[in-house]
Amino acid sequence: MWALAFAILSVSALQVTGLKKVLDLRGQIFDQSVERSLNQMAEWIQVSADINFAGNNESRGVSIDKTIRGASRSIILRMESMDIDSLLHVALEKNGVKARGVFGAFDGYDQPAYLNSNCEPFRDELVEQGYSVEMKDLHFKVYFPNRERYLLEDGLGAFLLSGLLLIGIFVGLVYVFYSVRQSKHIERIRRDLMNNLTHELKTPISTIGLASEALSDRDIQLDKEQQNYYFDLIKAENKRLSLLVQKVLQASLVEKGSMRLYLQPLNIHDIAKDAAKNVAIQVRKQGGKIDLDLKANNPIINADQTHLTSVIFNLIDNALKYSKENPRITISTQQTDEGVEFSVRDNGVGIPKEHLGKVFERLYRVPTGNVHDVKGFGLGLSYVKAVVERHGGSINVESELGSYSIFSLKLKFDPPQE
Repeated sequence: MWALAFAILSVSALQVTGLKKVLDLRGQIFDQSVERSLNQMAEWIQVSADINFAGNNESRGVSIDKTIRGASRSIILRMESMDIDSLLHVALEKNGVKARGVFGAFDGYDQPAYLNSNCEPFRDELVEQGYSVEMKDLHFKVYFPNRERYLLEDGLGAFLLSGLLLIGIFVGLVYVFYSVRQSKHIERIRRDLMNNLTHELKTPISTIGLASEALSDRDIQLDKEQQNYYFDLIKAENKRLSLLVQKVLQASLVEKGSMRLYLQPLNIHDIAKDAAKNVAIQVRKQGGKIDLDLKANNPIINADQTHLTSVIFNLIDNALKYSKENPRITISTQQTDEGVEFSVRDNGVGIPKEHLGKVFERLYRVPTGNVHDVKGFGLGLSYVKAVVERHGGSINVESELGSYSIFSLKLKFDPPQE
């Protein structure tokens, strides 16, 4: 994985280095083209100036130093009579340069001998950074204010393509890292699930096997009470196996998206009471108590009876599993504008804040240090969330570590039709 990341980063570095080299090469070609253009233009002007050009026109806004004499003055007068701007850019375009520049002629002391008023603001740049060609005692200089932008625009297509490739490489690297991390996470969850599932199934199967052997062994004389004990044990463990299979099937329905709802008017208070009655014995065995605080004025909602009952049983079972000694479970309802809010509160171990947002993920279980401390597969709450959302409702969890957890469902009177 790290080798792949290093390879991708290396390719990115090569891309950046290549872009820089391309820009440098374009700059060198630009410099050579400008110098060639200036030499050609200087040759044109000097050849023309060598012809005895007479007359003196002070026009075009050009300032000529009166102290300049001889061949240099002849060159300046010739430059004044010509359209130097057009001549310069013809020479540049002939050599493949379309950038616009400013120009001027300077003496040996870098004083302007010929400087158009439009070029005056760039006098310092012409002297210090301009391209230069000698014409007699003068230096004809050209400066390109937008040289860097011109070079970038000239290779804009290549730069954009390279930029897109770099972005693509970066996105690909992030995706690969994310995929590998997710794969490792899923693999760990599946491994824990299989270990836990094996442990959960092994116990009732072993218990049923031992009880069956005891009942079928003719060498062991069992009275009626002992026989009933083994029969009840087999019945209880068989029910436990059925519940385990049911949870796996429920999770399968959620994953395939094949869950179908058969809506009918239901009294959520009646379902809550039945669920509390069914788990009351188990709660009392642990020295606990289950309370009902049903305050909703109108508890009738349209819902699927099978799935909604399974949801309530899952929440109560979850509260019981994660409660301390002497569990105290409270089932409550409140009326809302759109329906009923149903809550299950426990006095259990609580959920760390960093895990609150993950408890509804499929196969996710809050780490306890030993995956068999609390029985389960991490399927119940993901099923609960799927059922509630299919009913157009929402589920929320509130918890304080070492104190309590509250799971709240907001159910609508009339959920959207499928």
